[in-house]
Amino acid sequence: MDLGDFYTNERIMQLHVEEERSQAKLRGLHRTESLSRSWLPRQGCWILCQMGRMLVTLGRRLEQYGLPQSVALES
Repeated sequence: MDLGDFYTNERIMQLHVEEERSQAKLRGLHRTESLSRSWLPRQGCWILCQMGRMLVTLGRRLEQYGLPQSVALES
């Protein structure tokens, strides 16, 4: 193996390493992007769940206030 082949192979290896690093960085950015995209729907879901719980609680209270009092019938 002559010195030219050694330097050529070393440069090719460096190019492969740089390419892998750039691909890893892109995968990391993509992962971060997908996490940030999934954050909003999770927050929306949480808010809707909280609103649903509040509406159920409010409905139960309204039912209690709206129920007619039992009237004793005189015979």
